[in-house]
Amino acid sequence: MRALLVFALALLAAPALAGPPATVRSLDQAPVRVAPHGKARVQALAQGNNAWIGRLTMDAGAKVPLHRDPTEEYVFVIAGSGQVTIDGKTSPVAPGTTIFMPVNAEVTFQNGDDPMTVIQVFAGPGPAAKYDAWQPETKPAP
Repeated sequence: MRALLVFALALLAAPALAGPPATVRSLDQAPVRVAPHGKARVQALAQGNNAWIGRLTMDAGAKVPLHRDPTEEYVFVIAGSGQVTIDGKTSPVAPGTTIFMPVNAEVTFQNGDDPMTVIQVFAGPGPAAKYDAWQPETKPAP
C-alpha cells in the first residue's frame, strides 16, 4: 500500500515538474521587443520554470527607472558603460562587469554616452513579464 501511495504521488507531481520544451536558437531568431519610450530593446533568449535569460540593449543616455523585482537578477555587461544604483549604493559598470541584485533590491540604472548591451538573467521568469508590454520591433520594408 505504501509503495502504491508513493507511486501515485509521483504521478501527481510529474505534471508540475514538466516545463517548457528545450530551446536552441541563434540570436537572430529571438524576437525583439521595444520599450514604450523607444530607447531600449529586449530579446528573450530562453525561459524555463526557474529562470529567464535575455539580451537587453539601451540607447545612449537611457535610464532604467527605480524599481524592485521579486526575484534575484543578474546582469553581465557586454558593451557600453554607465552606473547602477542598488539599495542606494552607486557603482560604475563597463564591459566585463557582472551585477547581482538580490530579491526586492531597489535598483536604477543610468546608461552612459554609448549604447549598452547586457545579458540579463532573472531567477524565475516572473519579472521578465514586464517586457510583454513592450511592442514587437517592426522591420522597415525593403
